[in-house]
Amino acid sequence: RNRRSPQLRVANAGANKDKGTMARGSLRAMAPVLLFALLTLVAGVEGKKKPKDAKLAELEKIRSLSWESVDGIIYLDKAADLTELIEGTSRPYSVVVSVRLVDKMLQNEGVKTQKHATAIVESMRAAVKRYRSSRPRDQEELFFVSLEYNQDTQRLFEKLEVQSFPTTLVVGRSQRVVAHDPTFRIPREARFTQSGKKDFYDFLEDFLSLGVFDAKDEKVSVSVFNIVFGYAVIILAARALWFFSQKGLLVPLMAIGSIVVFWVSTSGLIKCIIHNLPMVVGDRNGNPQVFIADSRQQTITEGIVMSSCYLVIAACISSFTYVGKTFVDSAFKSFFLWAVFVVGTMTYAFVIDTFKWGVGA
Repeated sequence: RNRRSPQLRVANAGANKDKGTMARGSLRAMAPVLLFALLTLVAGVEGKKKPKDAKLAELEKIRSLSWESVDGIIYLDKAADLTELIEGTSRPYSVVVSVRLVDKMLQNEGVKTQKHATAIVESMRAAVKRYRSSRPRDQEELFFVSLEYNQDTQRLFEKLEVQSFPTTLVVGRSQRVVAHDPTFRIPREARFTQSGKKDFYDFLEDFLSLGVFDAKDEKVSVSVFNIVFGYAVIILAARALWFFSQKGLLVPLMAIGSIVVFWVSTSGLIKCIIHNLPMVVGDRNGNPQVFIADSRQQTITEGIVMSSCYLVIAACISSFTYVGKTFVDSAFKSFFLWAVFVVGTMTYAFVIDTFKWGVGA
């Protein structure tokens, strides 16, 4: 059997020892590289976690702000507060932002603007309630903000390109908002310039497609009692007309009816009822104000007063023309005609003066 010589065994042992030394040296050289790669991997994982954690923190913050409010609307009056909520290339929620005018500004506006201010708040409250009823609190991703228009927020409204009141817009999840940009480029379809609840629901559903704000038309339920009552009124009215015609009073009744129709038509009561206009408005001191310096709007009381003035003028003309000549006593006749003339002239002057004041002439 071949046996290795002592010299060969010594040489092999030396070679093995050199190989072990080289391997340990290679491991020592690669250790910094492996450590750097491990640190880079950990840093990358942490870097991905931090933005995600920050977005979740933002979501929880805005949820808290919404639930701290009594009606669920977040009321802000500083530009920085809203910018903090919407700034960034994306966000895990959408924000509905509505313009809010302070009371002093609303007092100087017309009735229509005041009505819009009330209606948009009611529409947003209803939208909050409807949205919250559709999902649990920890899954809410749509929030409503009412931002006050003032000196601090004026520049932010310019960036939002808000040019009229009322204006409500949606900052979507993927909407890019950079604070230093001149405008935020909110798309036109993300803007709502009305205040009605149904229109507001349609706007939110069209833009967000949440399946929550489908405003289905409510069916009008007419009870049997209402039907019977309506027919009863018609029958009684026809019976009354027949009775008056038999007594020879139909012509005077028609004259009175035509006067009532004229009074209602010129008073604007139908418009006031349709648009839910108030009896009076308050001025900046809280005092009731009947007349409004706005040719497009009016109060109910203003319409009643002006329409009654028209009837007074018409009555004075009729009295001066037809009634005055029926008196025999010349003294009384002269007094009556002068009184009618003065009342009619003063009423006419009042109507003209009110009209000029209303249009700002």
